[in-house]
Amino acid sequence: MSFKTFWRKTHLIIGLVSGLVVFISSITGALYVFKDEIESMTQTFRHVEAEGKEMLLPSEVFKIAEEALPNTLIHGAIYNGSTEVVEVVYYQPEPLYYGAAYIHPYSGEVVKQVNFLQTFFGLVLAGHTSLWLPPNIGMPIIAVSVIMYLILLISGIVLWWPKGKKRNGVFTFTKTNKLLVKIKEWHVVLGFYATFFVIIILLTGAVWLFKGFEQGIYKSLGGKEEVSFSYPKSDLSQAGKLPDHINVVDSVFQIVRTEFGSEANIEIHDVTDAEASILVEVNRKPGTYYQMDYLFYDQYTLKEITPSHIYGRYEVADMAETAIRLNYDIHSGGIGGFLGKLLACLVSLLSASFPVTGFLYWYKRTGESRRRKKDFISELNK
Repeated sequence: MSFKTFWRKTHLIIGLVSGLVVFISSITGALYVFKDEIESMTQTFRHVEAEGKEMLLPSEVFKIAEEALPNTLIHGAIYNGSTEVVEVVYYQPEPLYYGAAYIHPYSGEVVKQVNFLQTFFGLVLAGHTSLWLPPNIGMPIIAVSVIMYLILLISGIVLWWPKGKKRNGVFTFTKTNKLLVKIKEWHVVLGFYATFFVIIILLTGAVWLFKGFEQGIYKSLGGKEEVSFSYPKSDLSQAGKLPDHINVVDSVFQIVRTEFGSEANIEIHDVTDAEASILVEVNRKPGTYYQMDYLFYDQYTLKEITPSHIYGRYEVADMAETAIRLNYDIHSGGIGGFLGKLLACLVSLLSASFPVTGFLYWYKRTGESRRRKKDFISELNK
């Protein structure tokens, strides 16, 4: 078997096996890219008039959210400034629930409740991450398909890299009316131009699929902290020293607003147990996530705690930590703003087309070969 034949068969077999998974992951990724922008335009209930008074405190919105959906674990409250509702997020693994209550920041009215798992984008994300299968089944399938797709991209380059000065049909389209040639060129020409960006999307996605991959990247860039996220512990020896009338979560909220401003994008989490610290996430650049500040406060002293992992203040992040923080924004295209997301969307759509054009080219080519063989035999039998 020649070198080219080996790669041709490898490309064909892996393409047929992984094609459906590649198509689903790619098309759902393209749909999900502009989720935030679409929801901001269509979900008008999110927007309110500023009333020139203080917004409800976290303890107040947590109480309202608990009454709105009893016996459901509250994850945190997201404040997006004086003209947005407060989004209280619920999440619990058993029984699985992931949703939100949107609360008017001044009146406390529950404007809307949403089960994210049943929304359009929730279903899109479920398809993208686990093919609408249980995660313990779907995610390993996607992980294997990522490896297969990387082999497909490499084998495609090997198969179609032009010899000599040939450029048409590889780097540019030819003028032809033959459908089979058009299908092949859509697959090959656009594949060449999209391969680099598809590989970036695959590698950034692999961070969530393969244990140790993220750690390997971080360590290779000189990182020395832990990559895994955890809550630093509060100092139990200081328990009971704050006045009883002080609500520690509200106090931390005010400390953070004083530092970052009343219009800051703030997500605050309630106390989870006697040892846990209070987590506050402040997004310095909404629309991206890499500049997020992860702030931890001792629930007994209200002092900030420096974590032993990479998720702390953005301003102290080194090159290795910044690379890990950038992963999602690179994967989604958010690092490049609107144009970056548009590029990610277009690349994902092209990626979804490759299994289709590859299958059509193989099917039509083998079909023509079978017809020619049949016609030849018929001629011999005359």
